[in-house]
Amino acid sequence: MKRFKVRTIALFTAAMAVVLSGCGGKEGSAVETKVNQPSPVTLRIASQAVGTLLDEEFQQVVGERLQAKYPHITLEYVPDAKGTTLNELMASGSTPDLIVTFTGALASYRDLELVIDMEPLFKARNMSLNRFETNYITDVRNASDKNELYGLPINVNYHALYYNKDIFDKAGAPYPTDGMYWDDVLKLAKKVTRTDGGVQIRGLDPGYTIIWMSQPLGVAALDANNQVVINNDKWKRVFELSKEIFSIPGNELLAESPKDQFMKSKKLGMLLDLNILNQLVAAEKDGLSWDVAQYPSYPEKPNTYGNASVYTVIATKTTKHLQDAVSVIETMSSDEVQLELSKRGRLSPLASDAIKQALGSSNPGLKDKHLPSIFKSKPVPYPVASQYRSQGESIAINKFKEYLQGTIDVNQALSQAEEAIKLKLAELQGAK
Repeated sequence: MKRFKVRTIALFTAAMAVVLSGCGGKEGSAVETKVNQPSPVTLRIASQAVGTLLDEEFQQVVGERLQAKYPHITLEYVPDAKGTTLNELMASGSTPDLIVTFTGALASYRDLELVIDMEPLFKARNMSLNRFETNYITDVRNASDKNELYGLPINVNYHALYYNKDIFDKAGAPYPTDGMYWDDVLKLAKKVTRTDGGVQIRGLDPGYTIIWMSQPLGVAALDANNQVVINNDKWKRVFELSKEIFSIPGNELLAESPKDQFMKSKKLGMLLDLNILNQLVAAEKDGLSWDVAQYPSYPEKPNTYGNASVYTVIATKTTKHLQDAVSVIETMSSDEVQLELSKRGRLSPLASDAIKQALGSSNPGLKDKHLPSIFKSKPVPYPVASQYRSQGESIAINKFKEYLQGTIDVNQALSQAEEAIKLKLAELQGAK
């Protein structure tokens, strides 16, 4: 666990006030200073499914601002690792004061009684919600069945198309461009899927198999009322398009992760993924020549990608330091912190054009990359979430793989997915 040490400036100032009051004969001023000084407090902050978001860089940027404005607060970051996962922390009676997670997980926190409506607390601090992109605040509200606001967004995971320039150069193929549809990307994938010096080069991987591809169409495996809604024409289209990608000769689904194929073994031409800019900068030092283009669209949904995976920070219902937790949320979502994180390559949920345009500006590894392409698409509105969304999607992925292997056809895949999700739902609801 990592800590940011509280500076001793405030304590030193208080001590000096005592000395000076003794010399000057002003009794009471030192006492008043000590009374007004908040007591030191350590807040524990955990995370769930946020990847490298809360890395040392993030902790440094937030920590410096927090110590400047609220020097009595120390943050203790609890890693999302074996022994300290959120479920394990709760089971041991060590529920943290704050949690950072993606909006898709927030609905499940209702059943765990982890959340509270924080909007009145934000209003009391004059923390304007108008600073944020409206759709991101809506995404957070959609986790509630009462339109409550459990926390605030602090980071956004956009969707983009990353490509290996060397692979395209060797194949004599044009680089991906902005404004492409899925059919355009498929044609490019076929051009660059080839064998090069005995190494099989894959042209395209859509990332999270069928899930990210389904999101722009506004479909889900389960709706907000926990009705199974996967057996329909839109899902059929997603299954068939995904199979077409993985059925390109030489572009079969591999056990190696798409990210590793792209950044480590460098045998993937195009990767559809979220914000991995800092990882790509590191990979470029190891020889990866890359750039970025706009995420491909469906013709009826132009300039639209999937769910934004809005990372949100919440104060837990059990924290004994609620006002201090609000101070941390205020700090993380402040213009100062968001601007600095944007400069380092992290997309902000704030509506400020200046903060958006600063994306990657202080990172030399992002110079000359086509970062404006990222902003040419917008995320689809996040669906009102079922707390069993992840279980439904997991079943959908498994049935897609059976369809991909040819053991069942697409209609069977969707029908079997529907029945399997219903059974899983009954099991989960019966266990409550």
